[in-house]
This record gives sequence, C-alpha cells and structure tokens, in this order.
Amino acid sequence: MPTDKAFRTMNDLVNALAKAETALAAGALDLGGLEIACADARDLYERLVILRHKAREAAVQAAHIPPHRTAAAAPPDHTAVATPPVTPPAAPVAEPSPMRLDTRPPEAAPRQVSLIEAIEASEKLPEVTTALQEAAKAREPQQTVSTSAAQGPSTLAEKLEKASIPDLAKAISLSHKFWFVAELFNGDRITYDKAIDRLNAMGGLAGAEAYIQAEVLAKLNKPADPEALATFHELVKRRYA
Repeated sequence: MPTDKAFRTMNDLVNALAKAETALAAGALDLGGLEIACADARDLYERLVILRHKAREAAVQAAHIPPHRTAAAAPPDHTAVATPPVTPPAAPVAEPSPMRLDTRPPEAAPRQVSLIEAIEASEKLPEVTTALQEAAKAREPQQTVSTSAAQGPSTLAEKLEKASIPDLAKAISLSHKFWFVAELFNGDRITYDKAIDRLNAMGGLAGAEAYIQAEVLAKLNKPADPEALATFHELVKRRYA
C-alpha cells in the first residue's frame, strides 16, 4: 500500500500555513490541525535550508571561476533561488603618507626621527665619520696652541673628508639622506635608494655623472638646491676616487 504523499510546492505549503494561522487566530484550530501545520512548517523549513545551501555553493563557485570562463553560463536551475552576485570587498588602498623632511644638514633645525631609522643610521655610519669625530675631539684642546701645532689634526681631517668611499649607502649620514631625498629626489625615498644602488654599481665616474644628469636632475620637479647637489656630487666622486 503506497504511503507517499502527493508533492506539494512551496506555494502550497505557504498557503496551508496561512490558513492554519487564520484558524488559530479565530480559535478554530484543533490538535490535528496544529500537527498538520507543524509538519507543513517543518517541510517548508527543510526546503528553505536546502535552497540556502545551494545558493551558498553557487556564490562560492562564482567567486572561483576564472574570468575567461564567466561567459559560459550554467544551465538554469529552476529550483534555486536567484541570488545577487557576491562581490568580494575591495582591499583598502594605502595612500602614501606625505614625507615631512628637513632639507638641511645637522646644523639646521633638528627633526625627530623614528627609533628604527636612528638604529639603522647608526649601524650604517662609516668608519670615516668616526675618524673625523675623533680628529675633531683631538683638535679642540689644542685651539689655543700655535697654528703650526694645530696643522696635524686639521690635515688629517681634510684627508679623511676626501678619502675614497666603498659604499655610498653607508657613507651618507641619516641627516644628509633626508636632505638629498627632499632636494634631489622629489621627496621619494624609494627613488633615492634605487639611485644609490645604481651609482654604487657604475663602472666609473663618467657613467655615474651621466646617470645623475639623466635620472636625477632631469626628473626634478623644481631646480636642484646647489648646496645639496654639490655635496651629493662630491660623495659620488669619492666613490670612484
């Protein structure tokens, strides 16, 4: 003896539940009617859960379909509920923060720097700078002595200031780096770092000077500061001295 119920559409279930709710409000729904309403509500709930699961699967598949395959439409599914396309949230684009730099060496107004920059700068200070500081300290107590006695440290300092530089990145102090970035590289530290790497790898002074003209001065938004340019050019010449 067959026990299968006749198939009832979701619209039939909704109408049956609406009638049961009307009878319930009028006080005319008995125990048997409540059981039938519960069964109809359970059936409708299960179908909605299945439709929700299918809608989620369709959304996940649509997010992973390659662009060149989106033109081929899938066959229509009459049992599925149409859902709007899921658009993944766009990743926030980090805007470059404006750089506020001192454009003068240490004798000008001081500027606060981060602890990380200060540590990196201290690790990159060349031995030449240390020798210059020692020479300056050795010269201070002898300022009252005769000029001939002070010629020794002064001459040593001048020699150290003109000594060859093996690496521009290590020879340029933090304050001069800020100065050069602001005055010669339009405030762009990435462009400055790339330029220093290229200048370090040049075969000679002629190639380095040509690079400065074509890739640094020609791309400036404003005329170069003469003092900054002269200091930068002197460091480059010492790199190939």
